[in-house]
Amino acid sequence: MKLRPYQQGAREAVLQEWGKGIQNTLVVLPTGTGKTIVFSKIIESCVEKGERVLVLAHRGELLDQAADKLAKSTGLMCATEKADQTCLGSWFRVAVGSVQSLQRHKRLQQFSSDYFNTIVIDEAHHAISDGYQRILEHFNEAKVLGVTATPDRGDMRNLGQLFESLAYEYTLIQAIRDGYLSPIKAQTIPIKLDLSAVGMQTGDFKAGDLGTALDPYLYQIADEMAKICMDRKTVIFLPLVKTSQKFCSILNGKGFRAAEVNGNSQDRAEILRDFDQGRYNVLCNSMLLTEGWDCPSVDCVVVLRPTKIRSLYAQMVGRGTRPSPETGKTELLLLDFLWHTDRHELCHPASLICESEDVAKKMTENIKEAGYPVDLEEAEEQATQDVVAQREEALAKVL
Repeated sequence: MKLRPYQQGAREAVLQEWGKGIQNTLVVLPTGTGKTIVFSKIIESCVEKGERVLVLAHRGELLDQAADKLAKSTGLMCATEKADQTCLGSWFRVAVGSVQSLQRHKRLQQFSSDYFNTIVIDEAHHAISDGYQRILEHFNEAKVLGVTATPDRGDMRNLGQLFESLAYEYTLIQAIRDGYLSPIKAQTIPIKLDLSAVGMQTGDFKAGDLGTALDPYLYQIADEMAKICMDRKTVIFLPLVKTSQKFCSILNGKGFRAAEVNGNSQDRAEILRDFDQGRYNVLCNSMLLTEGWDCPSVDCVVVLRPTKIRSLYAQMVGRGTRPSPETGKTELLLLDFLWHTDRHELCHPASLICESEDVAKKMTENIKEAGYPVDLEEAEEQATQDVVAQREEALAKVL
């Protein structure tokens, strides 16, 4: 399998970092740019040197996905370290491991500290949690590669504590410019949603409070969606399963073909397949689909689960960033709302690409005032110009 230029760049950068003696390094690639392929090719290089590699993830779907991509892109097969399955005694050089299983003291003690030469952490923004730390401390001689779509974390414990270097970063805008991801247009729906009574928990809004705050607006939101995205393929993120189920029912009453999927849905695979094939045109979920699910034909994302955490916001939006020219997709439409909150800065479309807070603020204002879908890259350029002009004007007044 031939790697894309940025994938090859990421692979070479990681091997270079390890070659320089840097033990723990990080790669940042936007959702939809094939990060699993990148780490599969890095693993292939490690196995060629006779190394043993562990791929760690916090969800079963991610482990299955990693094993599948590894086999397809390199031909390497994996052992599994999860629940009652173990990689001990396997002749495969690669193991995919569940953090929940492996973090247990009794289980870790079955492995010598030098059993794995290299550890790859998928969705590495989770790696600061205690379970990952226990595993990394046990295998303390292993080289570590973290792969993530967005390098920040809601509890503000910096990934820099864990990773010594950022080997490679490929931004969302670069990926869109290079044609590997779909252009994004953002539109603000003129509905004011009041979050002032919503409490905080572990650095983000409480899901239960969000559900209560959102409830009175659901019919109004459905009416606005009927005007804007009736003919699109839409994924909606909501704070609670009951809110997701209620909104699904409201949308069906408005003429959408909506389905709802959650962790307890016994027919989950069937619903996802039907949505993929076009039987439904809206999929409601309560944060189930933030990771490890691909449906490139999605061309509208509605975030009704406001968050302060950029990595979470980027993952939600990332469900719609893959290109799908064969289905006629030309861009992703991202719907935003007028969230009212007294104390907390929350994520907007500008959070996906802006480094400067001033530019992000101005960009959010501009998108709100436009009232129609605005291209993100163009909006950032305009907001940057506006901020420069404002600063020059303020300076002229002082002088």
